[in-house]
Amino acid sequence: MEHFKHERLISANEDLRDLVRRAESAVKGTRTISEGDLQTLSQCISNRAPSIGDASRSETLDTDLRSEIADYVRNFRALKTALDKIRCVIQTRRL
Repeated sequence: MEHFKHERLISANEDLRDLVRRAESAVKGTRTISEGDLQTLSQCISNRAPSIGDASRSETLDTDLRSEIADYVRNFRALKTALDKIRCVIQTRRL
C-alpha cells in the first residue's frame, strides 16, 4: 500500500513539475499558453489532489514519502507563482 502511495505521489510530482515548466515558459514568452492549456492544467491539479491528500494523511510517513510531499508543496507554490505572473501578463495585454 505504501509503495502505491509513493508511485502516485512521484507521478503527481512529475506532472506538477511539467506544469510548472510550461507555465514558466509562458511567462518568459518562450511558449504560448491558451485557455485550453489552463483548463488542462486545472484538471490535472484537480485529478491529483486526492493522491496527495491520501499520501499526506498516511499514519506511517517514511522519510522518502515526507520528502516527496515537501517537494510537491514546493512545486505547487512555484506553479501558483507562475500562474499569478501569467494572470498579470494577460491583464496587461488586455489593456
